[in-house]
Parts: sequence; structure tokens; C-alpha cells
Amino acid sequence: MLWEAVDSNEALTTRFGFVDSNDAASWLGDTLRKAWGLRLQSCDRLVISGSKLLAWLTIDGRGFIAKCAIDPALFTRLTEADALITWLDGEGIPVAAPQPTPDGRMRVERDRYSVGLYPLVNGELLDVNDENQVAAAGRMLATLHRALSAYPRSFAGGHAPEGQQLVHGDFRSANVLYNGGVTAVLDFDEATHRSRAEELGRSAALLGTRYHNWQPLPRATREQFVAAYCDSYPLTGTEWDEYTRVVAGVSEHFGWA
Repeated sequence: MLWEAVDSNEALTTRFGFVDSNDAASWLGDTLRKAWGLRLQSCDRLVISGSKLLAWLTIDGRGFIAKCAIDPALFTRLTEADALITWLDGEGIPVAAPQPTPDGRMRVERDRYSVGLYPLVNGELLDVNDENQVAAAGRMLATLHRALSAYPRSFAGGHAPEGQQLVHGDFRSANVLYNGGVTAVLDFDEATHRSRAEELGRSAALLGTRYHNWQPLPRATREQFVAAYCDSYPLTGTEWDEYTRVVAGVSEHFGWA
């Protein structure tokens, strides 16, 4: 389980209908063969996150992650997110771009599931105790915001309202990989329209959080992250005010104020 304190074997069966991990691996291998024309060598790990099942796979000697969603309400959003990730990849943003099927599909619907396949990117989760990594994350968020502001399509049913833009939605340590630099920004499932100052504030407050036992980011680390962002993409006075309000609001929400 990625973040829930429940029995993983029971969740695999009750939520996803698989008898056990071997049953899930067999289904994944069949799906890869039929839709992608790929041969599964091994299913190395299964992780459950809500109504999504993530599978770490070895295919032809290479690492991949399959993301399987079972909630139909998510299918359209995941397809839109994959289109966004593919576009960002073309813009030079480090992401794990989906592996298309031979007929060009980014996701495959089979049985009750929507399945996407992504390369396993080399890197470790962002370490907020490393000043270089914190600064790199700040610069990357600025770069990502500039790119997302130019996204040429509608997203989630519309274009950004006045004063907002498309943003990642969950930019924090759990979704940033680092190996001598940021190697990937992961998980665009929460992408949405907000102001960049709001996302910067949320990210600054939550940058160090992963899956369990969330703790506030030390003020000095938060300031370093924001300074690196602003060196690349400065905030206006109004945006600074919004940033400050968001950090205070998030800190109060989690009892960190």
C-alpha cells in the first residue's frame, strides 16, 4: 500500500479482483502481449494507491511501470494526463513519457481497467536535506510552469481561468526523481488550473512529504526552494502575497503553524 494502512492482499482482491499477485502478473503479461506486443519477463513489485494499481515490470531487460486504474471516472483524466506528459517530453521536460502501443494508443482499456505503460526512470526520490537537490527542484518547478503555461490544448474540460494556468498539482518529494539533477517529474494525475503562486506555496510547504508521517519543511529549506524558483521565474508583488497566504494556509491545515 502506498499510503493506506490496510491489508494489501485483501485490497488487491476486493478492489481489483485479482486472486493474488501471480494472478495480477498473469493478467498484465497478457495485456502487454495483446496491446503492446511485448513479453513480460517479471512483475517485480505491486503497489496500490487508492483505485490505482502500479506494477514494476521487467520487459525485454528494461524496467517499466504499468499504471492500472479501475475507476471509470478517472479514465478520461488519465488519458488527458498522458497526452500532457507526451507533450512535455517533446518540450524537453524530464518526465516518464508513456509508451504507446503499435497503433498509437497511450492507454489501453481492457476488461474493467485502463492501463498505461511508462519507462522506469533512473533516480531517487528528492532528498530535501540536500541543498543542491532543493535548489534543482525549485528551478525545475519554474521551468515546468513556463512550459505548462504554453500548453496548446484544453485540459480537464476547459482552458485556464483568468489569472491561472495549468500546473502539476502535486509537486513534492514523492513525485520528483533526482540523480545528479532532476531526472523526472512524475504523476501528473492531479494536474489542474491554478495560479503558479498557489502551486509554489503548496509545493514549498509540502516539498518534503512522501507517503507517511508528513512533516513541515524547515523554513530555511523552504526559502532556498523558493529562491531558486524565483531566480528562474520571479514572482510579482501580488504573487508574493498569494504565495505567503498559501504557505500559511497549508501549514495551518496540517497543524504546523
